[in-house]
Amino acid sequence: MSQAGASTHDPLIGSTVGGRYHIEERIGAGAMGAVYRAVQAGLGRPVALKVLKRDLAWGGDTVQRFRREAKAMSALHHPHTVQVFDFGATDDGLLYLAMEMLEGEPITERLARAGVLGVKEAVIYAQEVLRSVGEAHAKGIVHRDLKPDNIFLARVEGEALPMVKVLDFGIAKAIEGERRIDQFETLDGTVFGTPRYMAPEQAAGKALDPRTDLYAVGIMLYEFLVGQPPFVDADAVVVMAKHIREAPLPLCKAAPARPIPRSLELIVSKALEKEPGKRWQSADEFDKALTLCLPEVVRCERRGKRASHDTWLAQLRAAAPTTRTAVLGGLVTGFVLFATVLYVSTRQSGTQATAKPATVDMLVPKAAPEPSASAQAPAAQPVKVAVALQSDPAEAEVWRDDTQLGVTPLSIAVAQGGTVRVSLRKKGFVDHTVDVGASEPTRTVTLSPLPAAPTPADRSARHPRPRRGRATNTGNAGNDTPRTPSADRSSDSPYEKF
Repeated sequence: MSQAGASTHDPLIGSTVGGRYHIEERIGAGAMGAVYRAVQAGLGRPVALKVLKRDLAWGGDTVQRFRREAKAMSALHHPHTVQVFDFGATDDGLLYLAMEMLEGEPITERLARAGVLGVKEAVIYAQEVLRSVGEAHAKGIVHRDLKPDNIFLARVEGEALPMVKVLDFGIAKAIEGERRIDQFETLDGTVFGTPRYMAPEQAAGKALDPRTDLYAVGIMLYEFLVGQPPFVDADAVVVMAKHIREAPLPLCKAAPARPIPRSLELIVSKALEKEPGKRWQSADEFDKALTLCLPEVVRCERRGKRASHDTWLAQLRAAAPTTRTAVLGGLVTGFVLFATVLYVSTRQSGTQATAKPATVDMLVPKAAPEPSASAQAPAAQPVKVAVALQSDPAEAEVWRDDTQLGVTPLSIAVAQGGTVRVSLRKKGFVDHTVDVGASEPTRTVTLSPLPAAPTPADRSARHPRPRRGRATNTGNAGNDTPRTPSADRSSDSPYEKF
């Protein structure tokens, strides 16, 4: 993790905060304070220590927000949420928050390098985010600012793949009874939230609930698959208005060349519904829908790779004449060289066979070898058992690899003691892959319906345009320019935006 804005004149570097956190270097800085790499005395544990600016520590609103952040994050223990170990105040009035030290990169860095994520990878990362916020929602906490900048891919010792860590519950707020959340609660004139990832109710300044976070996860998943969010504009107010009034371009049109199955497109579309009541109603429900579509995601990715291999000739035909000539010339040259080598090797082997002197062994015909016992007796055929495969609903197509075996109900021959893997497909339902075993005379598979696609009437719904006065504040909300690898970020530190 690189250092962000470190200063050799920072008086806290080298000091001990709270009697137990020895500060080594500064790794992030922002309007409210700074984040330091520190070591916890006694345990030798590295921590990220967030310290509030001394001139802000006495402000009532700032202290309240800081304590709310500490209380909210210390209540969360999910593996996909950054862990808070401790928080408190020093004798001279400094407020601090000790968190786990992360090594890795924000997911924005990955997107800046690759443009998009693999379809399966995007789904898995979205599920890990959902599991983090699902725990927060169960404890009455709404994040309110989910975006790629707050999703960190942490390297974990012993794990081959990075693990998602959700950062910055700093503007999270607990739901107390029936009291709703006002998105436009401000601190020093800053509107909380980021326009590209705001739910319609958030952009309009209405009451928020956990489904607001689910909309943001849908926006991020869309960006992972397409390369950018559905609504992008230099004017933050325009982006907020689009969230309220416009339907996003479907994934099949936004990224037509990507192997995105229809089931995943419908799942994302439901997450991005304008009305909260039409979205997924919980993080767990959203997560389970993604799990159900994962087999189709894997199958589509495999088919996409095969298709790219099969279309090389079409790409050659579409190439410029000079490119086409160079490729064909190379193929012809390679064929001539191969034929020449084959001819020379054949001539040499023929010459050696002719020059070899005849021997008695070569002139005397050899007796035919006696057939072995295994050759005389035909191999025993495995015993097969007929298994009745049924589906609910019936008449689902049954496929094995790329061959359709028929429709349910269907009898499948299975070797005794073995299994046969088949896929059931039916329009309007999620594909289902099962292993049919010989030990069960009847196998019934219940198919899950696909999420309902949004209707034209739903897409055409219009909402009042938000008042511009709410979005003219500075901060993240007012800066929605397209992202570059270094935009909005001075380094790859996950803490620098504090």
